[in-house]
Amino acid sequence: MSAVATGPALEIDGDRSASPVVASPVVVIGTGPVGIRVVEELLQRDPRTPVVIYGNEPWEPYNRVRLSSLLTGELNLSGIQNPVRLPATHRVVQHHDCEIVSIDRERRIVTDRFGGCQRWSRLILATGSSPRIPFIEGIDKQGIFTFRNLNDAQRLMARRTRSRHAIVLGGGLLGLEAAWGLRKYHTQVTVLEHATRLMARQLDDDAAELLREHLLAQGIHILLGNSIKTVLGDNSISGVRLRSGREIACDTLVISAGIQPNIELARDAGLSVGTGIRVNDRMQTSDADIYAVGECAEHRNQVYGLVAPGLEQAGVAAHCILGGDSRFAGARSATRLKVVGVPVFSMGRTGEQEPLSQLKTVSWRGCDNRSYRRLLLRRNRLVGAIGFGEWKESSRVQEALDRSRIIWPWQQRRFAKRGQLWPGQDAADVNDWPAAAVVCQCTGVTRGTLSRALRAGHASVEALSEQTGAASVCGGCKPLLADLAGSAATAAEAGHRTLLWSGIAGLLAVLALLFLPPVPYANSVQLPVRWDRLWSDSLFKQISGFSLLGIGLLVSLISLRKRVTRFAAGAFSSWRLWHVVFGTLAAALLLAHTGLRLGSNLNLLLMLVFSALLLVGSVAGATIGVQHRLPRATARRTREVALWMHILLIWPLPVLLGFHVLKTYWF
Repeated sequence: MSAVATGPALEIDGDRSASPVVASPVVVIGTGPVGIRVVEELLQRDPRTPVVIYGNEPWEPYNRVRLSSLLTGELNLSGIQNPVRLPATHRVVQHHDCEIVSIDRERRIVTDRFGGCQRWSRLILATGSSPRIPFIEGIDKQGIFTFRNLNDAQRLMARRTRSRHAIVLGGGLLGLEAAWGLRKYHTQVTVLEHATRLMARQLDDDAAELLREHLLAQGIHILLGNSIKTVLGDNSISGVRLRSGREIACDTLVISAGIQPNIELARDAGLSVGTGIRVNDRMQTSDADIYAVGECAEHRNQVYGLVAPGLEQAGVAAHCILGGDSRFAGARSATRLKVVGVPVFSMGRTGEQEPLSQLKTVSWRGCDNRSYRRLLLRRNRLVGAIGFGEWKESSRVQEALDRSRIIWPWQQRRFAKRGQLWPGQDAADVNDWPAAAVVCQCTGVTRGTLSRALRAGHASVEALSEQTGAASVCGGCKPLLADLAGSAATAAEAGHRTLLWSGIAGLLAVLALLFLPPVPYANSVQLPVRWDRLWSDSLFKQISGFSLLGIGLLVSLISLRKRVTRFAAGAFSSWRLWHVVFGTLAAALLLAHTGLRLGSNLNLLLMLVFSALLLVGSVAGATIGVQHRLPRATARRTREVALWMHILLIWPLPVLLGFHVLKTYWF
């Protein structure tokens, strides 16, 4: 047994079964990613929380999700370490290679395999799961491995250089990763899957076929719709006999046939168990002071075999233990990982849960036949998605799935044609994702959480990961964190305050013109100020009218500044500033020219077009003035919409204005 303690010791030292317990901390059983996360969540909420952690492996906490990278040689042992992030004043004690063998609920004590005892105030079970070993004749021979923990990985690493032919039983994620790791060292590898396709729970037929073709191209053989009946050989494996009667010679067999939750400790303690340890929405077991999280927990009759739901459960449990009132409402089954070097995305319904006739499907396949995407819709709401190959929109698709967003017909057409739901630039920049979009699939960290951490001064990938936990599991989202950390916040435009207030003034002027009653004519010629002469006297109307025309020509020069080289003098920001200021002046002149009267027929049409032009221009100017305080996507979209409406409204204006001037002077 090893113990690591840099804070006050909370366990009993020496003959711990006989010594008095000096404190009643929160005890966590399990040092996998979920067990470590629950400790960090406790410390984040109260850094002085006393915690004792027990792990049954002889290793410091490590990241199980990265075991496949260790097997392939992409990472070394230090690359998969997952230590607890401890505050300076922590009260945490860690025990490794110290399996807990019993729980005494009445005395609130756990006992380890050395006979030591530890009292607890709250107990958290994060015992994880074990490989499911199917009943096969001869399964106990030498040369048979599982691939679930660091011990398994090291045994396979020692085996891979001297194995000539390995069979991997199971075509799921871990089985394929094991096959890939063995194949990289030139071992002949055959994957055996009893279903009719690989990753049957995550992929449909088309995506699974692309995956099969990719594996074949890597030299990995695939056998579908078959399973092992007998393991051949005396003491060591020499081959397998399949259900079909075929025999295959091999010297290594890797079992990757699913998992079974570790419930023995809870069951022996009298807790309610089913497939897993039964918990409520607060992650409490049948004993309110004992919690279960991760792969050992059964919530609403479901056990989650992925790390992301377990991390969410860890946060709920920690919050409730410290007096909060969090609830775990369940999680959509989501997979966004690299399988044998190829990104695979699967979430929600994949067609397995119900007949496809009840769902609408929209599919896209890349012209290189290496990319595939499929959406599943119910009443045009997104309920499932599958992707094979790079898919930059996958995080936004996940957010749309979480919120059951409507996929509009034009989005469906775009997807069927190009494989995109949103315009390319909307999906490419992580800064433009919705705040609720998940950036780190493993830990569930959203773009909004990362943006808040950036604003708080955590401006590097390492600082973001340390603060939020993103990229701390598989590391696949590090490029996205780099994009966030590398993009400075949008700077305020030159003259942004003038742009903002000019835009607001123009907007108010247009709204007054459209919704306020006309200014009445003076009811007496003896008034000191005849305001009505501004729109009743011909001279004043000509002055305001031609001033409007001149300002219109003046503000149109900004188009020349954009497109004609000889007009390149001065900064564009200055040109734009004067464009908005003169546009606001035009709105004021329009009020003086009309007295808030819209007119009728041709005059009414001209006024409506001119008012709409000023309206969208004012909105664009105000948006530019505050865009440094808005989400980048919101600011950009508002500007783009206003710009195109501005352009569309300009085209009919010269014709209408020409008819207006002609009519005025003709009659």
